[in-house]
Amino acid sequence: MSIATLWTSTRTGGTVSHMVAAASGLDIALRFISLRAGEHKTPAYLALNPKGEVPALDVGGGVVITETPAICTWIADMAPASGLLPAEHPQRAKALEWMAWCHFHLSRSFVLVFAANRFAGGDEAVAAVIKAQAVLRSQAALDYANAAVQADGTLLGTGHATIPDIQLFMITNFADAMAIDIGAMAGLQRLRAMVGANPGVQAALAREAAAGG
Repeated sequence: MSIATLWTSTRTGGTVSHMVAAASGLDIALRFISLRAGEHKTPAYLALNPKGEVPALDVGGGVVITETPAICTWIADMAPASGLLPAEHPQRAKALEWMAWCHFHLSRSFVLVFAANRFAGGDEAVAAVIKAQAVLRSQAALDYANAAVQADGTLLGTGHATIPDIQLFMITNFADAMAIDIGAMAGLQRLRAMVGANPGVQAALAREAAAGG
């Protein structure tokens, strides 16, 4: 019997939680909903997660965890042997630092690129300025992350994928769509190769590709 149910949508921020769940080895049930079809705003889903967002992790007993860093921390703590989150400080604190940075700083910069019109209230001139500045901010953030990747392809020198590595891997998937070339960023390329080889990550991406939309 599954210990929790992860509600998510393909190719969204929920993909990180999906990949972490798959890499953990835990028996977590998966439920895809369609944002395009508005399923995240239905009464049934809002009863589960009043924020109307994905992902959401139902761990039973009336407890639902939202926000990617919190979900991934719960998963990692339930599967300590996975090594997804260091158990001891200061390495654990550094992992949490990178998780927060990826979720709040880097991800939010990317959102401004793809949703500039929404933030500009439909003013195309303002949207163009927002997008241009967001691309520059995203480029600078990726440069920072690239310099931080260690020789083993991880952010923490663990030799295997941890949560922030998976977060950064997912985020870099959107670089091409922003016309940001990461091909020459050796650190990010090492990280992408290392995380991309993880069987759990591969399985999650295959499931999302099969699920589509």
